[in-house]
Amino acid sequence: MGRSTYGEWPGPPKGPVFVCVHGLGGSLLNWAQVGPRLAEWGRVLALDLSGFGMTPPAARGSGVGSNRLLLDGFLRALGLPPVILVGNSMGGMIAVIQAAHDPATVERLVLVDAAFPRGRSMAAQPPPRLAAAFALFSSMLGERLLDHRSRRLGPERLVRTTFKISAADPSSIDPRLVEAHIQMVRERQTQDYAIRAFQEAARSIFRAQARPGRYRALVRAVGRPALVLHGARDRLAPLAAAREAVRGHENWDLVVFEDLGHLPMMEAPDRFMAAVERWLDGSRPPSGAP
Repeated sequence: MGRSTYGEWPGPPKGPVFVCVHGLGGSLLNWAQVGPRLAEWGRVLALDLSGFGMTPPAARGSGVGSNRLLLDGFLRALGLPPVILVGNSMGGMIAVIQAAHDPATVERLVLVDAAFPRGRSMAAQPPPRLAAAFALFSSMLGERLLDHRSRRLGPERLVRTTFKISAADPSSIDPRLVEAHIQMVRERQTQDYAIRAFQEAARSIFRAQARPGRYRALVRAVGRPALVLHGARDRLAPLAAAREAVRGHENWDLVVFEDLGHLPMMEAPDRFMAAVERWLDGSRPPSGAP
């Protein structure tokens, strides 16, 4: 499987095991504020996907398929029981595919602004500027453009620009967490594989969205219960696509945060945890109520 970097918050031995999977360009740092709270329920593991954070690709790829295999190998290498997979953005996509391919490894899912398949309605389509950016980054010029952008902005501006796009209110993210991300980018700019990994992952997401039939079938195939959390002000993953995915599952619950963006666990960790804890308790909040 190769080396995979991960963080752990120990929890009650008889509780569930949570495995947290970050999105494109993220790392295990994305779960730093909610990991300790989840650990009040059970053991929590947050991994860096291949080519992200501090996990080198080695002989692995960094696309969605390769990282799904990394996740599957991670679950098996640690001998984990069926887990609660918590995935954000691309990590939500990977969690869904894992649950479809190997449901025995998954107890339940928490899908946070997941990259669901492109929907059929106009509202469920990716924003045109985002689709164009993904197409550009996936092209032969993509790696050069990404490298130029990274060097031009530098670590601090790159992180702040990313949060400006991802969060409804970037100032809501804890400054200590912002600084930790800046330091991570500084370290990643010394890694010769970082830009290439981002491009490979972006290309795999773009292809899945350009021809969504297979991905839609995988979403329909998931039989495990899921809590779907989504920010209504998400500019990257359309809320309408999440609504469309949820309609196909009687055991999926949707909670919409009307004032949040793509990163609820970082923008409003207390509200994120309140929604997750209600679901873990077995009480279903009214759809649309955080």
